[in-house]
Amino acid sequence: MSSVRGVKKYFPSGIILLVVLWLLGILIYLPSTEDKLQAAAKLVLQQSEHGGIFAQVKAEFKGQEATLSGAVATAAEKVRATELIESQVRIPGWFNSTMNPVIPPVHNEIVVDPEHAPFRPRPWLIVSLFDGNQRVDGVLPSADQRQDLLTAIAAKLPPPATPLNNQISIAQTTLPPANWDATTGKLPDLSSVPPDEFTIAVTPCDGKWTRLPGTASNADIAAALNASKVPDNEITHALAKLRTWKKLTPEELQQQSADEAAAKAKAGAKGLVIPNKPLGPFKGPAGNPSR
Repeated sequence: MSSVRGVKKYFPSGIILLVVLWLLGILIYLPSTEDKLQAAAKLVLQQSEHGGIFAQVKAEFKGQEATLSGAVATAAEKVRATELIESQVRIPGWFNSTMNPVIPPVHNEIVVDPEHAPFRPRPWLIVSLFDGNQRVDGVLPSADQRQDLLTAIAAKLPPPATPLNNQISIAQTTLPPANWDATTGKLPDLSSVPPDEFTIAVTPCDGKWTRLPGTASNADIAAALNASKVPDNEITHALAKLRTWKKLTPEELQQQSADEAAAKAKAGAKGLVIPNKPLGPFKGPAGNPSR
Protein backbone atom coordinates (compact mmCIF):
# COMPACT_ATOMS: atom_id res chain seq x y z
CA MET A 1 0.00 0.00 0.00
CA SER A 2 2.82 2.36 0.88
CA SER A 3 4.32 1.94 -2.61
CA VAL A 4 0.97 2.78 -4.22
CA ARG A 5 0.65 5.82 -2.01
CA GLY A 6 4.17 6.87 -3.07
CA VAL A 7 3.27 6.58 -6.73
CA LYS A 8 0.10 8.61 -6.22
CA LYS A 9 2.08 11.18 -4.26
CA TYR A 10 4.62 11.77 -7.05
CA PHE A 11 2.35 11.21 -10.07
CA PRO A 12 0.98 14.79 -10.23
CA SER A 13 4.50 16.13 -9.87
CA GLY A 14 5.66 13.90 -12.73
CA ILE A 15 2.85 15.13 -14.97
CA ILE A 16 3.67 18.72 -14.16
CA LEU A 17 7.34 18.10 -14.90
CA LEU A 18 6.51 16.54 -18.26
CA VAL A 19 4.29 19.48 -19.18
CA VAL A 20 7.01 21.94 -18.19
CA LEU A 21 9.60 20.06 -20.23
CA TRP A 22 7.21 19.93 -23.20
CA LEU A 23 6.59 23.66 -23.00
CA LEU A 24 10.29 24.35 -22.73
CA GLY A 25 10.86 22.13 -25.76
CA ILE A 26 8.31 24.09 -27.73
CA LEU A 27 9.82 27.39 -26.70
CA ILE A 28 13.24 26.20 -27.84
CA TYR A 29 12.19 24.19 -30.90
CA LEU A 30 9.49 26.48 -32.36
CA PRO A 31 11.64 29.57 -33.01
CA SER A 32 14.33 27.36 -34.51
CA THR A 33 11.79 25.72 -36.83
CA GLU A 34 10.31 29.07 -37.84
CA ASP A 35 13.77 30.43 -38.69
CA LYS A 36 14.57 27.32 -40.74
CA LEU A 37 11.26 27.51 -42.57
CA GLN A 38 11.76 31.19 -43.35
CA ALA A 39 15.28 30.56 -44.68
CA ALA A 40 14.06 27.61 -46.77
CA ALA A 41 11.17 29.64 -48.20
CA LYS A 42 13.56 32.46 -49.13
CA LEU A 43 15.75 30.00 -51.06
CA VAL A 44 12.71 28.69 -52.94
CA LEU A 45 11.54 32.16 -53.94
CA GLN A 46 15.04 33.26 -55.00
CA GLN A 47 15.76 30.31 -57.30
CA SER A 48 17.41 31.58 -60.49
CA GLU A 49 14.73 30.00 -62.66
CA HIS A 50 12.26 32.61 -61.37
CA GLY A 51 14.33 35.46 -62.81
CA GLY A 52 14.06 37.63 -59.70
CA ILE A 53 10.29 38.15 -59.96
CA PHE A 54 9.85 37.26 -56.27
CA ALA A 55 12.74 39.43 -55.06
CA GLN A 56 10.40 41.55 -52.93
CA VAL A 57 8.31 38.67 -51.56
CA LYS A 58 8.90 37.77 -47.92
CA ALA A 59 7.67 34.65 -46.09
CA GLU A 60 7.14 34.82 -42.34
CA PHE A 61 6.14 31.85 -40.18
CA LYS A 62 4.08 31.42 -37.06
CA GLY A 63 4.73 27.85 -36.22
CA GLN A 64 4.39 26.09 -39.55
CA GLU A 65 1.88 28.56 -41.01
CA ALA A 66 3.27 30.94 -43.63
CA THR A 67 2.27 34.52 -44.41
CA LEU A 68 3.54 36.06 -47.64
CA SER A 69 3.97 39.81 -48.16
CA GLY A 70 5.62 42.11 -50.71
CA ALA A 71 4.86 42.96 -54.33
CA VAL A 72 4.77 41.16 -57.68
CA ALA A 73 3.88 42.36 -61.16
CA THR A 74 0.97 40.04 -62.02
CA ALA A 75 -1.86 38.12 -60.36
CA ALA A 76 -0.45 34.89 -61.80
CA GLU A 77 2.84 35.50 -59.97
CA LYS A 78 0.97 36.04 -56.70
CA VAL A 79 -0.70 32.65 -57.11
CA ARG A 80 2.61 31.07 -58.10
CA ALA A 81 4.27 32.30 -54.89
CA THR A 82 1.68 30.43 -52.84
CA GLU A 83 2.17 27.28 -54.91
CA LEU A 84 5.94 27.39 -54.37
CA ILE A 85 5.66 27.71 -50.59
CA GLU A 86 3.02 24.97 -50.41
CA SER A 87 4.96 22.48 -52.52
CA GLN A 88 8.71 23.13 -52.49
CA VAL A 89 9.83 24.19 -49.00
CA ARG A 90 12.09 21.68 -47.22
CA ILE A 91 14.13 22.10 -44.03
CA PRO A 92 17.21 20.15 -42.88
CA GLY A 93 16.77 17.90 -39.89
CA TRP A 94 13.05 17.43 -40.51
CA PHE A 95 11.88 13.90 -39.68
CA ASN A 96 10.92 13.39 -43.34
CA SER A 97 12.90 15.54 -45.72
CA THR A 98 10.62 14.60 -48.66
CA MET A 99 7.61 16.28 -47.03
CA ASN A 100 6.76 19.95 -47.00
CA PRO A 101 6.38 21.02 -43.35
CA VAL A 102 4.28 24.09 -44.23
CA ILE A 103 0.74 23.79 -42.89
CA PRO A 104 -1.89 25.07 -45.34
CA PRO A 105 -3.40 27.43 -46.03
CA VAL A 106 -0.62 29.87 -46.90
CA HIS A 107 -1.80 33.40 -46.05
CA ASN A 108 -1.02 35.40 -49.19
CA GLU A 109 -0.90 39.17 -48.55
CA ILE A 110 1.23 39.96 -51.63
CA VAL A 111 0.07 43.01 -53.58
CA VAL A 112 -0.02 43.07 -57.38
CA ASP A 113 1.77 46.30 -58.23
CA PRO A 114 3.87 46.39 -61.44
CA GLU A 115 5.16 49.86 -60.63
CA HIS A 116 6.75 48.81 -57.33
CA ALA A 117 7.50 45.15 -58.04
CA PRO A 118 10.95 44.13 -59.34
CA PHE A 119 11.59 45.61 -62.79
CA ARG A 120 10.06 43.65 -65.63
CA PRO A 121 10.46 44.59 -69.30
CA ARG A 122 7.19 45.25 -71.10
CA PRO A 123 6.48 43.84 -74.58
CA TRP A 124 6.71 46.09 -77.64
CA LEU A 125 7.22 45.88 -81.40
CA ILE A 126 8.46 48.26 -84.09
CA VAL A 127 8.12 47.34 -87.77
CA SER A 128 10.07 49.52 -90.20
CA LEU A 129 10.17 49.54 -94.02
CA PHE A 130 12.77 51.50 -96.01
CA ASP A 131 14.33 51.12 -99.46
CA GLY A 132 12.80 47.66 -99.86
CA ASN A 133 14.25 46.61 -96.51
CA GLN A 134 11.97 45.21 -93.81
CA ARG A 135 12.83 45.02 -90.13
CA VAL A 136 11.04 44.17 -86.89
CA ASP A 137 12.40 45.04 -83.43
CA GLY A 138 10.99 44.48 -79.98
CA VAL A 139 10.83 42.40 -76.83
CA LEU A 140 8.56 39.41 -76.18
CA PRO A 141 8.35 36.83 -73.38
CA SER A 142 8.45 33.71 -75.56
CA ALA A 143 9.94 32.37 -78.77
CA ASP A 144 6.52 30.94 -79.71
CA GLN A 145 5.03 34.43 -79.70
CA ARG A 146 7.88 35.69 -81.85
CA GLN A 147 7.25 32.92 -84.37
CA ASP A 148 3.51 33.66 -84.33
CA LEU A 149 4.24 37.28 -85.18
CA LEU A 150 6.72 36.48 -87.95
CA THR A 151 4.20 34.11 -89.52
CA ALA A 152 1.37 36.65 -89.30
CA ILE A 153 3.45 39.55 -90.62
CA ALA A 154 4.58 37.70 -93.76
CA ALA A 155 1.23 38.33 -95.48
CA LYS A 156 1.17 42.00 -94.45
CA LEU A 157 4.44 43.15 -96.03
CA PRO A 158 5.34 43.91 -99.66
CA PRO A 159 7.81 41.66 -101.52
CA PRO A 160 11.12 42.43 -99.79
CA ALA A 161 14.37 43.48 -101.44
CA THR A 162 16.08 41.54 -98.66
CA PRO A 163 14.75 38.97 -96.14
CA LEU A 164 12.89 40.31 -93.11
CA ASN A 165 15.45 41.39 -90.51
CA ASN A 166 14.21 39.87 -87.24
CA GLN A 167 15.57 41.76 -84.23
CA ILE A 168 12.98 40.66 -81.63
CA SER A 169 14.58 39.76 -78.30
CA ILE A 170 13.16 37.11 -75.99
CA ALA A 171 13.19 37.76 -72.24
CA GLN A 172 11.28 35.29 -70.08
CA THR A 173 10.71 37.89 -67.39
CA THR A 174 8.89 40.18 -69.84
CA LEU A 175 5.35 40.96 -68.72
CA PRO A 176 2.70 39.13 -70.75
CA PRO A 177 1.18 41.10 -73.67
CA ALA A 178 -2.08 42.81 -72.75
CA ASN A 179 -3.81 41.39 -75.86
CA TRP A 180 -1.61 39.13 -77.93
CA ASP A 181 -4.32 37.65 -80.16
CA ALA A 182 -5.45 41.10 -81.30
CA THR A 183 -1.83 42.22 -81.73
CA THR A 184 -1.18 39.47 -84.29
CA GLY A 185 -4.70 39.53 -85.72
CA LYS A 186 -4.82 43.28 -86.37
CA LEU A 187 -1.43 43.80 -87.98
CA PRO A 188 -1.58 46.80 -90.33
CA ASP A 189 -1.58 45.90 -94.02
CA LEU A 190 1.70 47.29 -95.37
CA SER A 191 1.74 45.17 -98.54
CA SER A 192 1.10 48.15 -100.81
CA VAL A 193 3.86 50.38 -99.40
CA PRO A 194 6.10 51.51 -102.30
CA PRO A 195 9.77 50.48 -102.11
CA ASP A 196 10.88 54.10 -101.84
CA GLU A 197 8.59 54.94 -98.91
CA PHE A 198 9.77 54.96 -95.30
CA THR A 199 7.11 53.55 -92.97
CA ILE A 200 6.97 52.65 -89.28
CA ALA A 201 4.31 50.67 -87.39
CA VAL A 202 4.46 50.20 -83.61
CA THR A 203 2.51 48.50 -80.84
CA PRO A 204 2.83 47.95 -77.07
CA CYS A 205 1.25 44.53 -77.74
CA ASP A 206 -2.16 45.62 -76.48
CA GLY A 207 -3.93 44.82 -79.75
CA LYS A 208 -3.51 48.32 -81.18
CA TRP A 209 -1.02 49.37 -83.85
CA THR A 210 0.04 52.92 -84.70
CA ARG A 211 1.38 53.70 -88.18
CA LEU A 212 3.88 56.56 -88.41
CA PRO A 213 5.92 58.19 -91.20
CA GLY A 214 9.61 57.41 -91.48
CA THR A 215 10.34 60.93 -90.23
CA ALA A 216 8.70 60.23 -86.84
CA SER A 217 10.85 61.25 -83.88
CA ASN A 218 11.75 59.13 -80.88
CA ALA A 219 9.24 61.16 -78.88
CA ASP A 220 6.46 60.36 -81.38
CA ILE A 221 7.25 56.66 -81.20
CA ALA A 222 7.61 56.65 -77.41
CA ALA A 223 4.17 58.25 -77.13
CA ALA A 224 2.67 55.47 -79.27
CA LEU A 225 4.48 52.89 -77.12
CA ASN A 226 3.75 54.68 -73.85
CA ALA A 227 2.30 51.63 -72.12
CA SER A 228 5.55 49.75 -72.68
CA LYS A 229 7.90 52.53 -71.52
CA VAL A 230 10.48 51.65 -74.16
CA PRO A 231 13.93 53.15 -73.42
CA ASP A 232 14.97 55.87 -75.86
CA ASN A 233 18.14 54.01 -76.85
CA GLU A 234 16.05 50.99 -77.93
CA ILE A 235 14.04 53.18 -80.32
CA THR A 236 17.23 54.75 -81.66
CA HIS A 237 18.75 51.32 -82.28
CA ALA A 238 15.61 49.97 -83.98
CA LEU A 239 15.46 52.87 -86.46
CA ALA A 240 19.16 53.62 -86.93
CA LYS A 241 19.42 52.11 -90.42
CA LEU A 242 16.16 53.66 -91.60
CA ARG A 243 17.39 57.07 -90.53
CA THR A 244 20.77 56.76 -92.22
CA TRP A 245 19.27 56.15 -95.65
CA LYS A 246 18.62 59.27 -97.68
CA LYS A 247 16.42 59.64 -100.75
CA LEU A 248 18.32 61.14 -103.67
CA THR A 249 17.01 64.26 -105.37
CA PRO A 250 16.53 64.29 -109.17
CA GLU A 251 19.71 66.33 -109.46
CA GLU A 252 21.65 63.79 -107.38
CA LEU A 253 20.30 60.93 -109.50
CA GLN A 254 21.35 62.79 -112.69
CA GLN A 255 24.80 63.40 -111.27
CA GLN A 256 25.10 59.76 -110.21
CA SER A 257 24.21 58.67 -113.75
CA ALA A 258 26.72 61.09 -115.27
CA ASP A 259 29.47 59.91 -112.91
CA GLU A 260 28.87 56.27 -113.80
CA ALA A 261 28.82 57.06 -117.54
CA ALA A 262 32.13 58.93 -117.21
CA ALA A 263 33.63 56.03 -115.27
CA LYS A 264 32.56 53.58 -118.01
CA ALA A 265 34.00 55.80 -120.74
CA LYS A 266 37.29 56.09 -118.90
CA ALA A 267 37.46 52.36 -118.28
CA GLY A 268 36.59 51.65 -121.91
CA ALA A 269 39.46 53.82 -123.06
CA LYS A 270 41.78 51.63 -120.98
CA GLY A 271 40.24 48.40 -122.21
CA LEU A 272 38.50 47.64 -118.90
CA VAL A 273 34.94 46.41 -118.54
CA ILE A 274 32.75 47.81 -115.74
CA PRO A 275 29.53 45.85 -115.14
CA ASN A 276 26.28 47.77 -115.27
CA LYS A 277 24.86 48.62 -111.85
CA PRO A 278 21.18 49.52 -111.52
CA LEU A 279 20.50 53.02 -110.33
CA GLY A 280 18.60 53.20 -107.06
CA PRO A 281 16.64 56.03 -105.49
CA PHE A 282 18.82 55.81 -102.36
CA LYS A 283 22.41 56.09 -101.40
CA GLY A 284 24.13 54.13 -98.66
CA PRO A 285 24.32 54.94 -94.99
CA ALA A 286 25.69 58.34 -94.10
CA GLY A 287 28.09 58.03 -91.22
CA ASN A 288 28.80 54.94 -89.20
CA PRO A 289 26.42 52.07 -89.92
CA SER A 290 24.46 50.76 -86.94
CA ARG A 291 24.89 47.26 -85.69
